[in-house]
Amino acid sequence: MAAIGPDRGKVRTLLLVRNAVSHDARVLRAARVAEKALGGKALVVGVATASAPAGESRVEGVRVLRLKTRGLLPGARLRRAVSGASFARQALALARRERPALVHANDWNTMWCAVAIKLTCGARVVYDSHELWADRNGRWEWRPWLLASEALFVRLADAVLTASPGYADALAHRYRVARPTVVRNIPDIPSKAASGPEQPPCVVYVGGLMPGRGLEQTIDALALTEAIRLRMVGPGSAGYRASLVARAQAAGVMDRVALEPPVPPAYVPALLGSAMAGLCLIQPVCRSYELTLPNKLFEYAAAGVPVLASDLPVIAAVVRGNGLGEVVPPNDPPGIAAALQRLREPRRWSDAARSSHTFAQANDWRGESEALAAIYTKALGG
Repeated sequence: MAAIGPDRGKVRTLLLVRNAVSHDARVLRAARVAEKALGGKALVVGVATASAPAGESRVEGVRVLRLKTRGLLPGARLRRAVSGASFARQALALARRERPALVHANDWNTMWCAVAIKLTCGARVVYDSHELWADRNGRWEWRPWLLASEALFVRLADAVLTASPGYADALAHRYRVARPTVVRNIPDIPSKAASGPEQPPCVVYVGGLMPGRGLEQTIDALALTEAIRLRMVGPGSAGYRASLVARAQAAGVMDRVALEPPVPPAYVPALLGSAMAGLCLIQPVCRSYELTLPNKLFEYAAAGVPVLASDLPVIAAVVRGNGLGEVVPPNDPPGIAAALQRLREPRRWSDAARSSHTFAQANDWRGESEALAAIYTKALGG
């Protein structure tokens, strides 16, 4: 296991997450809140990747320790299982040395480790369900096992929180527990009013490039419009990126489509500032997507740009209720194209952009951070 570096000190809060952390704004924000609310040091424990090597570093001022967990093993499921066991073993060893007061477990796949730390080290545990793990896109584990485990997790945890009111309702109903606290994925950046879309107009998607995000449908919609361009910014597999290129070529719009690498969360507002709209066209491919309230919606609002969103329960309620932009059936390229054309109208664009800015000013990270700080304090018996 990688050693903790020279600024080693008492780790009061240990945050566990099974990704490289670099682009996980929710986890980075939580670490900063923990240090401010609880004192002591916060340490995020993530996993090493090809672009994020093992060892300790700082990401946006947050202390991060990435563990090497992957080996050359046959079969994706076996690799995932071995990686999970390796992560848990190393994180538990770290916790035994550091004796944190609080463990913030991000998602189901860190909770077994968090439970082990609770039982062996006496730490309090916060379970943060970023999505409905048993009903997520691409789930490979046996669903009854996930449900049974999570029923245990929500009872063993000293506090439970989640990112969407839809998830909170589902978890409370599913496990017959008190409704988890909702801490929305709102960026901790000041909101700004957009100056106006660049010409020719460009719509932007920021987030993971993967199926179920409406990217294919947007490409198809471009063929039904003129001049509108599409930028897709985020991490994604080489195979999936190639499939998007092939789709754009088949639709005859490759000259209006750009695929770009991910950027740090702090760079997102500048990237969005001149967009005609931000895309939040989540597809209802799983229950977790149907009830999501993604951070990209709040990022678009913070940049003061209109939102083009799927007609799904939670997302649509926010967009319609606050006049943030257009809501369309998620799998309807003609409907998407028509909505894009409406947003090209100067008055419609300015009304939606103004509403986005107003919404972002009224829904900033300050309120969410206060709720998270209260969860931490309560979990520690304060």
